[in-house]
Amino acid sequence: MKFKAVLLMGLTALLLSSPTTTEARRRACRLWNCGVGPINCLDDYSCAPCGPVCEPTWQEVECTVMVPETSYETRKVMTTQYKHEVHQRQVTYYERVPRTEVREVSYTVCDPVERERTVPHVTCRPVYEDREVSYNYCEPVYEQKVGYRTVCRAEWDEVPHEYTVMVPRTEWHTGVRKVCHMEPVTAMRTICVDEGCWVDQEIAAPCNMGCGPGNCGCYSVCRPIICRRWQPNIVQKQVPYMTCRPVYVDQEYRYCTTVCEPQTRTCTRRVCRMVPEKQEYTYTVCHMEQKTAVRNVRVCRYVQETSERVVRYTEMVPRTETREEEYTVYDCVPRERTVDYTVCVPYQVEQEIQVPVCHMVAKTIVKRVPVPCSTCPENTCY
Repeated sequence: MKFKAVLLMGLTALLLSSPTTTEARRRACRLWNCGVGPINCLDDYSCAPCGPVCEPTWQEVECTVMVPETSYETRKVMTTQYKHEVHQRQVTYYERVPRTEVREVSYTVCDPVERERTVPHVTCRPVYEDREVSYNYCEPVYEQKVGYRTVCRAEWDEVPHEYTVMVPRTEWHTGVRKVCHMEPVTAMRTICVDEGCWVDQEIAAPCNMGCGPGNCGCYSVCRPIICRRWQPNIVQKQVPYMTCRPVYVDQEYRYCTTVCEPQTRTCTRRVCRMVPEKQEYTYTVCHMEQKTAVRNVRVCRYVQETSERVVRYTEMVPRTETREEEYTVYDCVPRERTVDYTVCVPYQVEQEIQVPVCHMVAKTIVKRVPVPCSTCPENTCY
């Protein structure tokens, strides 16, 4: 700031030391009073202070812009389609034709023949005879004996007995517990806001040829197209919001408990004690005595005897025979026939389709433009 003031004072002195002219005085007044900008409020001998700078004003102006507009037109185009046609062709195939032939076949036949032969035959004849056989056996003998054993006899006595019982009683206590309450709290969070603006952008347009008035002849007019687009500006902001947080508060409450007190009591109970005593008893003992005896047993034995017998059997005697039999042979004979097959034949068809077309349409919009203002009153500015 000091350097700027010294510079302005030096320039003012330099201009005042130059030849006395109205332009020099105007420059000096501009530098001293206003610093920058056009000179205002000057006379030939003194400098008046500059007027206050006015705020810019805006006004709405109608202007015409070219806006693209899409419409659909109906156009005719040629498309290729296919149709099915049935054609015929000759096909050669082979047919199996049967024919019968005769051939001789030899085969073997077995004839049954009844025959006889003598074979030896061995047989066993049973022969029975009686024999005396001695054998041993055991005979049981029973004997009575006396024995002694110890048994327990039960005797009951009345015995006093002390026992402890727990007698319950109720007690009330006071406690403290935590109770949760939800308390509203204001917190901050970050959000994204689009603070963009509309920006006018000039786009070069094609030149149109035309003729002006008078004798100027033909001329070309190239007017730019003003296109308005949105320029985004994403800004993060802190926004307050309400939420609830839990708050725990101490609260007194009463609760009940059960306390058991021990008490001693006396009762009489029967006690059993076992008294041993000796007891006599009788038991039976069995022992086996071995004895020998004799008995008659009939024994069978077999005696072999050889004899002959005639056996009849059948024997198969083979013999060869010949016979004629017919069999079938197949010959492949070529034949021709006509078959149908389908082909796809293309053809051209004219169709109408919808085509999108873009046109530039003039549109009138209203935009704000700044209005220039003067910093000095009228009849005092140069």
